[in-house]
Amino acid sequence: MQAAMTPANTLTMDSQTLQITQHKLNGINFREWFQSVTLVIKGKGKFNCLTGIVPTPLEESVEYQLWEVENSIPMAWLINSMEPKIGRTYLFYKTAKEVWDAVQELYSDLKNTAQCFEIKVVIRTTKQSGLSVTEYYNNLVELLQEMDLFYDPKWECSSDSQKYNRMFEKS
Repeated sequence: MQAAMTPANTLTMDSQTLQITQHKLNGINFREWFQSVTLVIKGKGKFNCLTGIVPTPLEESVEYQLWEVENSIPMAWLINSMEPKIGRTYLFYKTAKEVWDAVQELYSDLKNTAQCFEIKVVIRTTKQSGLSVTEYYNNLVELLQEMDLFYDPKWECSSDSQKYNRMFEKS
């Protein structure tokens, strides 16, 4: 027999859906958190709220209430995907885009060339040692995927992109 839906039951069900990923931002796992959150929010069709593609309507307009609901959902997802100590910092931001941009600015090191160099060194010095072939392969793939986060070129010509990718894979 199913329990009748009451406001309390609805709140419990809704609050369970606010946790979108197991990766909670803790200050040192930004890349994993970013990738995980991006996948889920894109999958839920709310990524436009993070990019600011949908402009904020005037507060006096009829559209504002609908926009506010649409904006609040990804804000809650973002904040609930952070350690409480970090999430509290973003509770009073007005838009999901503000939260998204502030978190990226503070925690993202995607343009950090020293970290990029560090990953390249780890890739070059990684050995199979006592690992199985599968474990060794997975370690290398994870490092290479991490390197891919540092490069987001916008190619004008697709053939140049293909040439570069072949050259990069050889290195």
